[in-house]
Amino acid sequence: MAIRITHSNMYGSMVNDMQKTLAAYMESTMQGSTQKRINRPSDDPAGTFRVLTARNQIQNTDQYKTNVETAQGWLQLADNVVATQTNNVLTQLKELAEQASTDTYTGEQRQLMAEEARALFGTLLNLSNTEFDGKSIFAGHRYDSNAFEEHLAVTSWDENWSEAASQGAFRIDGASDSTIMVQFTSDGTVGDDDLTYRWSADGGTTWTEATLAADPNATTFTISANGVQLYVPNGLEVSAADVDAGPGANNGTLLYIRPSAVYQGDDNNPPPDITIMGGQEGLEAAASGNFGKDVLVRFDSAADLATAGNEFTYSYSTDGGNNWVTAKGTTTGGDSLRLTIPGGYMDFNTAGIAGGSTIPAGTQIMVHPDRADLNFEIMEDTYVSVNSVGMEIFGGYYQNKPALSNEQNIFELAGEFIAYLECDNRDGCAQVLAKLTNDCMPYLESQAAKIGAKETRVETVYDILDFRKLDQEELLSNVEDIDLTELLTNLTRQQMTYSMVLQSSSMIMQLNLSNYI
Repeated sequence: MAIRITHSNMYGSMVNDMQKTLAAYMESTMQGSTQKRINRPSDDPAGTFRVLTARNQIQNTDQYKTNVETAQGWLQLADNVVATQTNNVLTQLKELAEQASTDTYTGEQRQLMAEEARALFGTLLNLSNTEFDGKSIFAGHRYDSNAFEEHLAVTSWDENWSEAASQGAFRIDGASDSTIMVQFTSDGTVGDDDLTYRWSADGGTTWTEATLAADPNATTFTISANGVQLYVPNGLEVSAADVDAGPGANNGTLLYIRPSAVYQGDDNNPPPDITIMGGQEGLEAAASGNFGKDVLVRFDSAADLATAGNEFTYSYSTDGGNNWVTAKGTTTGGDSLRLTIPGGYMDFNTAGIAGGSTIPAGTQIMVHPDRADLNFEIMEDTYVSVNSVGMEIFGGYYQNKPALSNEQNIFELAGEFIAYLECDNRDGCAQVLAKLTNDCMPYLESQAAKIGAKETRVETVYDILDFRKLDQEELLSNVEDIDLTELLTNLTRQQMTYSMVLQSSSMIMQLNLSNYI
């Protein structure tokens, strides 16, 4: 059957062909200008999803690299402070102790050494309060304030008084620019007997007499010396010194009130911190075990602890509440309840709840074990702690007790060394030398090694992230970028096609019956 083709039909068909050819040509031109195969979602919906996913992965990798770079800054500074600068200070103290522990130096010379030792103590205090980006790196999670503050502490070679000091039995108020010696001149027991003593703030050159009055009903007694108050407990035995024998450390009960430092930060010592959100007033909760991260516990249904055999459901989350694992529990009767959670147990007690023993649905409890750690996420679910608990490195006092053993406690050894120098105690200087050499400096090296291990870890992670980003960028390029060879071929072909359409259309539209008459 013949079909009548009019000029209008031909014109419309030709224009349509030209538009399609031109559209393809313009699309290739756009791809050439952007160098991208996908410029809008409609170009390749599946490819667009892969592009967006790859871009998101690259952004995450960039953030992890930023975290790693910041972590490297923290750790490199800590490594320099501990492994280099603090070690140098201890080396200088050791050199002074080697000189002061010999008979070739006089008391006056030891006084001069004491001035240098006090300057080194101040350097140690400054190092322990080192900041990175305005945050103290040795204060645990309390990085907005100094990790250590200078304070006074007590040293005694009397075993009873030394043990009392290690247990936090003493408290000191006041300050002194020099070591204060307190020497008892009568035998007896604190609280039961009137005890005479004398004190000196100039190394034993001059003495001031005083009496510690008896009071069997008192629990604490005050020894006042040079504006400093030392509070001691009732019941400590005192041995009288032979004042003619001089102020030797083994001569009766002798106390040195000398410099030390108090740790102001926090720690990771058990038990973990517990935060109760919701629930009834009086509910008590505690956690025990080895928790690697925060654990959030939620009661999905009410639990009546008074009756045994009541079933209830609870959930726990280890990612801040994003994902929950549901478990079932059964009451055992009474006021207590134990739940199993990742890493250990959580115990509840409702004895303090007025008018009942029910834990209502919706009650949430946060177990926070790492109170001192400032963690950076350096890869997916991979964290590194960039700060340090200063008392585990420098020692000092924490919660009124020595933070480390005397042999490893940098601030305590430095403070005792100052006291022995200012009071001309050669044997004490020899003790400090032995502790520095055999215990303190090796311990500091072990702490520096821990920081160094973290440095190595984050450096390795940074290299991994570099390779990961290259892979992700290559994947993105394979999906998104245009093949230039293919693009040039397409452009040439489409240009020729468009030219042919224009030329043929022009020729056909010019033909009519008059051309053949």
